[in-house]
Amino acid sequence: MEFRRVPAGKFLMGDENFAIDIPYEYWMARYPITNEQFNVYVKAKVHYHPVHNWEKKKDHPVVKVSWYEAMEYSKWLNSLLTELPLNTVLRLPTESEWEKAARGTDGRLFPWGNDFDKNKCNSAETEKDETTSTTPVGLYSPHGDSPYGCADMSGNVWEWVNSEIKEYPYNAKDGREDEKKYVVRGTRGGCFETLDWLVRCANRGGINPRGSDDTISFRVCIAPPLPKRVFLK
Repeated sequence: MEFRRVPAGKFLMGDENFAIDIPYEYWMARYPITNEQFNVYVKAKVHYHPVHNWEKKKDHPVVKVSWYEAMEYSKWLNSLLTELPLNTVLRLPTESEWEKAARGTDGRLFPWGNDFDKNKCNSAETEKDETTSTTPVGLYSPHGDSPYGCADMSGNVWEWVNSEIKEYPYNAKDGREDEKKYVVRGTRGGCFETLDWLVRCANRGGINPRGSDDTISFRVCIAPPLPKRVFLK
């Protein structure tokens, strides 16, 4: 599993370009979790693989995974790692971490710039040789990569984030990162079925955390742990 470093500091978030500060560096997975990577977890936990005939798509993003299942995978993988940077864990990214990794600091619309290019991502506009579906991770890399070298952050699959969908400006301390709450959780990046405007970096989706379908996957990051609960004055 490859990771890309995202430095600490401010970036422009959302369509309104709110200046948001992430005061720590972190490392975002270069790709979404693949079927083959998820199968290691499946075998360890004596679960079943959510994708039928996944062996034919080993390098495609795993789909049909709920937010809770993505969380459990992240916690399981974190428990196996022994050489993480000091005071970090492996977990789902927050909305702000995901978006900064996707668009950098200049407020660009897409990972590669401000102009949509159907040849740089798997979206509804992309010309495909087979039935519309997921594509192997990294197929559009490096020309579709983000400023930090993360691939597939526009199109291919929606990706779960830790965050509850709440109003902007984003505030990590307002309770939206409390994983114990049963609330609508964010999905980011669009998918192979969505049009160009829906695969821009700032676009937000969100569904029930127990929901899943063949357009939703996830990636992980290495970052400081999130607070268990936050109580505002």
